[in-house]
Amino acid sequence: MTIGFDGIRTVDGDSPLCYYDRLLISSLGMEYPRDTFMVYSPYSTDDRGMSWLLSIANVHNKTPYKAFNKWLWRNRGGIFTDFHRHGVKVFHGLDAVLPTGKNKEHVRMVNTVRDLTFKRLMDDYSWFDKINRKSRIKKACRRADRVIATSQFIKDQLVENFHINAEKIDVIYTAFRDEYLDIHNNAVFLNNVKAKYHMPSRFVLAVTHFSSLANLETLYRAFAKIKDKSIDLMLIGAKNDYYRHLKKLAAQLNIDERIVRVSSINKHNFMGAYSLAKAYVDASIDDGIGQTVIESLLTGTPTIASNSGCHREVGGDAAFYFEPKDVDQLAKHLDMVLSFDEEKLQSIKDASVKQASQFTQQALAQNVMLTYNKARGKA
Repeated sequence: MTIGFDGIRTVDGDSPLCYYDRLLISSLGMEYPRDTFMVYSPYSTDDRGMSWLLSIANVHNKTPYKAFNKWLWRNRGGIFTDFHRHGVKVFHGLDAVLPTGKNKEHVRMVNTVRDLTFKRLMDDYSWFDKINRKSRIKKACRRADRVIATSQFIKDQLVENFHINAEKIDVIYTAFRDEYLDIHNNAVFLNNVKAKYHMPSRFVLAVTHFSSLANLETLYRAFAKIKDKSIDLMLIGAKNDYYRHLKKLAAQLNIDERIVRVSSINKHNFMGAYSLAKAYVDASIDDGIGQTVIESLLTGTPTIASNSGCHREVGGDAAFYFEPKDVDQLAKHLDMVLSFDEEKLQSIKDASVKQASQFTQQALAQNVMLTYNKARGKA
């Protein structure tokens, strides 16, 4: 069977959504070597991450064969000509866009929804962007034969706010990359990561995109309250205006000298950062995927997450939770985790690894393929 994907995000950049696309497609490519997976995009790419994806023999990047207007090709049916040429049976929209046009009845449609943050934090988006996002998601979900939600949290919002039929929505969680099982406990690897990024000897870690969605003000205020003043807070994320706002807050709280920021880190090295941290904190308010929580748990690092979004779904009983704006509760969790002895830490590690181990690439691929078969009426 040949599966097509909307690859406009997949081929461009290294955002969390781009990473999800590549993880999904690579999982399918490796699990189903007899099937063919076409990544359709108006543009070709020389991105290194995409090169890794295309190294899988049955994954291919396809640009328009003939298209006067690339936007119309993607959105208004020109792409169906390419579907016919390549024998595509299912098209998977990864950016809430499904094409319209003639002959669409010959291709089954699947749409993935993974991010609905604009619904809860409206001030972060323009009026036009809000209307456009809502309309685009609703149309794509209604046009699709099946819808994939990356968490029950996302599914509930699609049903409640977009009035999508719950019976056509499948909840399929993300995964960790298989290779992560072998690298995060390697002493040489950890030493290299620590030296490469000049990591502190002891630190609490947060991976963030520096916006109000990340809820970093709560993390900063909680970090300022913890008893252990010798530990640092390491943030991984690109500098922007919101980060400069946080710099002022850090100065007011007298923690600016204890905050270390790394603008970017190779995704392969994230596992080293998780493993080296004394604790990992995800304070974000509206996470619909839970990727970093899963990866942190996989390393056995004590993981603290806000009681929001999909964190409890992916973290289960292996993580510690706090109300998103409760500074004192987060500070208490940090104090508790940082005071654990070796026996308690080992117990936490065992529970964390067990929880994370269910989110494999094999499980992701098999569940998505089942949705494809449902869309075709074969399951």
